[in-house]
Amino acid sequence: MQNADNNYENGEIQKLPSSDHFLSGSNFVTLNVALFPWASNEHLSEYCQVIEHYWYNILNNRYVRLNWLTEDEWDGGYHKIPQDYFDVYVYDALYINDYASREWLCKLDRTEIIYAHEINPNVLSLIECEYEKYYGIPIYGCFYLLFYRSTDKELASMKTFEDLMRVASTRDFIMRKPGGAIKTLSYLSIVGSSYETIHITEDGLDQNTIHGLSEFYRCSKAFLDKTDRYSFKQSSFYLGFTEDINTMLLVDEMDLEQIEFMLIPFSQHNHQAQCWLDCIGIHPQTKLRHTYDHSLQLANLMTCSNVMNECMKGRYYLITTNRITLAHLSSQNSIYTKLQSLIESQLFRPLILPPVINSTISIRERRRQAIELFIAQYIKQTQSVVRPKQLSS
Repeated sequence: MQNADNNYENGEIQKLPSSDHFLSGSNFVTLNVALFPWASNEHLSEYCQVIEHYWYNILNNRYVRLNWLTEDEWDGGYHKIPQDYFDVYVYDALYINDYASREWLCKLDRTEIIYAHEINPNVLSLIECEYEKYYGIPIYGCFYLLFYRSTDKELASMKTFEDLMRVASTRDFIMRKPGGAIKTLSYLSIVGSSYETIHITEDGLDQNTIHGLSEFYRCSKAFLDKTDRYSFKQSSFYLGFTEDINTMLLVDEMDLEQIEFMLIPFSQHNHQAQCWLDCIGIHPQTKLRHTYDHSLQLANLMTCSNVMNECMKGRYYLITTNRITLAHLSSQNSIYTKLQSLIESQLFRPLILPPVINSTISIRERRRQAIELFIAQYIKQTQSVVRPKQLSS
């Protein structure tokens, strides 16, 4: 096998071993591929076009069809589970322990991850299951961020979530609609716990913290769904996800230098920010269907820098885990320079639920029950709170 480093230096995609020569006539292999439906349609369309170009034209996989699964079949794992007919799928690392325990993920040896040298090593280590074995290949990271204007010195000096709540009580701000996961994340960040919802009990909930968060949400000028178009100019600051940068720039036509952001300020008890991590997994059924080699080839193709450079040309402000691509984007855009510093800071840990031990209740069910418990307590504190009105489009 050729040296991957040399291939990158030569600006070429490594031509991984192909089994096309075993196929003849009308014998086709189909790979069922499930992507990340929460990404924009524009990005997904461009991404599929780039992958298909390299797959069919560069790697010459003329007899291996890529079948892109629909959002009805896969949503990243939030409400649907990987099906046996999946070959390659992008999943939220939140469920990595659950999927591994149910044997829905192949273990990849480091030698099988051809472009491992391009992936941020700290991120890759987060999904290591055994020494140099991994439950897939990381592709994207995402953070919940505080966005503010570069001239706002008070917000720039925020150190803890408690500081932010104090400032929020005197200002108008907007935020992404705080669903159960965000509410629970904020709670755990303040009390200093890891994201092990398994340990949350009604008796153990900190009512003062819940009350503080209730007041914090009440101060928000608007709760926004992911499809809402909003104006940053109408507020003091905004709480949302990395990819929301694109919406702010489009709506307000703001200069990049006007926007600053930071990881949501840490609690005095907790100095590691939470991040979401998207990974490319290979279903173990591929080995029974004899599609594993092609699936591995595709997973490697999807994460190599040459392909990622093409896929990330649009300003989507996703944080790729590929260091080469992120450095390339940083050289062209100051926002990516800041995003690069986040993913390389080591001041974060991924949202990964703990494995089920001696229990018939699934992790998904434990998480649901824990969040419902927290929200029930939260609602008791906010029964008299009027929900903020949406901003006009």
